[in-house]
Amino acid sequence: MRKIEYLKKGQCIWCLLSKPIVKFKTKPHTIPRTLNNENIGFDICDSCNSFFGTDNNGSIVSYSLDKISKEFFNVHKFLLTNKNSESWKEFKSQFFNYYHKSGKLKIKVDYIRNPSYANEFTRKFKRGIYNMFLQEYHRITENGLDEKFNKIREFVRNNNGDIPLYYLVSNNGIRLTENIDEPLEIHFNDLSLKIIDNYGYYHFTMTGLNFYLFVTDKAYENIDFIEKEANKLIGSGFVFIDFIELKRINQIDFTLNNWGI
Repeated sequence: MRKIEYLKKGQCIWCLLSKPIVKFKTKPHTIPRTLNNENIGFDICDSCNSFFGTDNNGSIVSYSLDKISKEFFNVHKFLLTNKNSESWKEFKSQFFNYYHKSGKLKIKVDYIRNPSYANEFTRKFKRGIYNMFLQEYHRITENGLDEKFNKIREFVRNNNGDIPLYYLVSNNGIRLTENIDEPLEIHFNDLSLKIIDNYGYYHFTMTGLNFYLFVTDKAYENIDFIEKEANKLIGSGFVFIDFIELKRINQIDFTLNNWGI
């Protein structure tokens, strides 16, 4: 029986290689399955698919991009659930410890005292978000091979260059979230696709976290417009209080600041 191949364009959106140089036989989950998502992509070769999900012991931060992504969003999902005296028994994380008596999370790694580790950890977190974006974008539009995404390819797959990630800082304790019992999705509609084409950015939301991705060069030309749109959401400051470029993970308010690092 012939094995299914996960391809439509026949070229990998990450390494840009085609058959028979690379294979497309491994099922590519565009969002980590542990985030309660079963979306299956295509045009992601077996080598690149394995790269995103495999730890690298030769790196200062050995964790894979997929592992870092799923840990952070799953931790935030845990924080949004109703916790009781038994909650600590349900909590599992490679990065965090949950202290039930104080109701706090603390990161396991020596994050604060190791700037090099902190920088690389943040960089991998950013790469993981851009990874999910392009894979889902291609699944929906089949246009992920467009050369306007070459910087994302270099940053995510080859760890070259840098792409900013902006973050809407939430007011303490206030979150606007989707139904956290549903599969976590990256949503695209006509408006968001038009914004990508015209302004070069994408507003990424998941488990109440809000990020602005610079997905094409047009975003750099439209930073004033992007800040204006973000400030509309900030408004009176009831839900959001600031719009910042994410430099360190502990700028995110869902764990490392509010939960006692």
